Amino acid sequence: AAGWISTASKPLVLARRTLHLWQENNRLRDLAMSLSDENSQLRDAALENERLRAMLEFRSRFPLPVRSADVIAVPGPQIGGKLIIDAGRAEGVAVNSAVLTPHGLVGKAVEVAEHTSSIQSLVGNAYGVSVMIERSRVAGILKWVEPGHWSIVGLSTGEDVRVGDLILTTGAGSVFPKGIRVGVVTEVRAQDDPGSGFCRVTPFVDFAAVEEVFVITPDTLIELPPTTQKSGSAR
Repeated sequence: AAGWISTASKPLVLARRTLHLWQENNRLRDLAMSLSDENSQLRDAALENERLRAMLEFRSRFPLPVRSADVIAVPGPQIGGKLIIDAGRAEGVAVNSAVLTPHGLVGKAVEVAEHTSSIQSLVGNAYGVSVMIERSRVAGILKWVEPGHWSIVGLSTGEDVRVGDLILTTGAGSVFPKGIRVGVVTEVRAQDDPGSGFCRVTPFVDFAAVEEVFVITPDTLIELPPTTQKSGSAR
């Protein structure tokens, strides 16, 4: 009888062990998901702290009055290059206010409401930006060509422009202060016209990843000192 009872109880023991293992697996899975979420939050916090630290350092050494703002929306298709920020007239933003990050030029304000503004970045922009080669001081107009491609037009063949040259704003037009970092030359090419040429430029700013910006009001435009022109790191 004892043997029969022992044999009959084995399925129950096995069932209890199976239930226990199932419950333990569920607990471990929930714990793993919780730890994964916590690690993700810690990584996000670390990246945010790094961005904010870069913003604070940039603001402390930037010579012009600037207002920080967060990107709160990206309306329309990405190719449109529009950003909405949480600062407007009440915060001192005006139409044509220059917008930048510690990495370089983002664009300018094109529509301004009381507490929000629409920013047209260099992506898909219809306006040209007067720029120059830092090394040789050769000037031209930066134009958006197509997704991922910008060119400096208005160059004469034989101008001293080389791959790797740093591009800065010239200050012409009273929108963008002189000396803001824009990008780097990645290609130099002659056009069909024997007397002209152009160069490709890669901006320093990753426009798809912009989360915080600085806004400069148009009435504060001055030339930036050489130390500011060369500061920061390319992206």
